[in-house]
Amino acid sequence: MLIAVRAEVESADHWKENFKKHGDLFKSQGVTLAHIGVANDDTVIAVFDTTDPDEFIRIFNDPATSEAMSEDKITGGVEMFLLDETFKP
Repeated sequence: MLIAVRAEVESADHWKENFKKHGDLFKSQGVTLAHIGVANDDTVIAVFDTTDPDEFIRIFNDPATSEAMSEDKITGGVEMFLLDETFKP
């Protein structure tokens, strides 16, 4: 399943650099692949392919994830989306 997380950050460059340091945390969430992108210098998105969406969400709401987000200088506006439908035009 795919899960997208959008957030506001102090610096997209800082976020991208630090995001990649959380491999063990992402693996514990069942993440097999993560796509990351930047809308502007203070808005970012990550799309995670996870084998265990329930565990992803549980760990996402854990204090360890809040600490990781703090290290990444996430300032707010965090939104999570479960991408549970597909559409082929």
